[in-house]
Amino acid sequence: MKMIIVNNYEEMSEAATELVADAITANPSLKLGLTTGNTPVGLYSRLCERYRAGNLLLNEVRVISTEEYLGVPPEDQRSLFSWLNRVFIHPCGIAPDRIIRMRGEDMEPQLVCEQFDEEIRNAGGIDLIVEGIGRNGHIGFNEPGSLPAARSRIVALTNETLDHNYQYWHHSVPQYGMTIGLATILAAKHIVLMASGASKAESLLQALTGPVTADVPASYLQNVPNVTVVADKEAAKLIVERQGAFLEGKVQIACRYS
Repeated sequence: MKMIIVNNYEEMSEAATELVADAITANPSLKLGLTTGNTPVGLYSRLCERYRAGNLLLNEVRVISTEEYLGVPPEDQRSLFSWLNRVFIHPCGIAPDRIIRMRGEDMEPQLVCEQFDEEIRNAGGIDLIVEGIGRNGHIGFNEPGSLPAARSRIVALTNETLDHNYQYWHHSVPQYGMTIGLATILAAKHIVLMASGASKAESLLQALTGPVTADVPASYLQNVPNVTVVADKEAAKLIVERQGAFLEGKVQIACRYS
């Protein structure tokens, strides 16, 4: 595992952009798993800027949208796929036939989850996946209690996740989500985990240095070698305080902050 620590959100977004853009340049038909939420907004904005400037070719990239709300159709502006389409897919001119998504509106959602996994397998797996970490240690909608062998499935969202999502919905917050499974995330050839802000410091510390446990689903990232964590110094502050002991473990830390 590698960890890049930078000053702030903007630098975190730029560092993640370098990683993703370099991967796309090396493999123009990259299978790219993308999460939603506040954390990756800066990354997606910068990738779009590079595309518009002609510095990044995206027409062959295959995008995997990694989570959705149960029962929410893509035309709903609050749909997670709709959000990803607005901030990244459409501005970058990525064709619909280059997208793998969970159909939250389908009448057989569990079958949709199984088909989603099959599409990823048929595509050859995920080359690079971008994830954030929740304050309760979730990645995707893999809430505490998720096991590393879990496949894509319907999940009941925790109260903490529901409280966070209230800022987007304001009422009638969806109680259930559909998520890419931990097994699929961990099988990706490269995982980029982003974290920003002091509110993520404790969950990031537990994920990277605590016991590997279903109580902190992101902790399973300790078991795979292909992880790069990009965090600002507020998110990484508890890790930095323990840096001496931490460097004796499995993580290579590169500090780029003043």
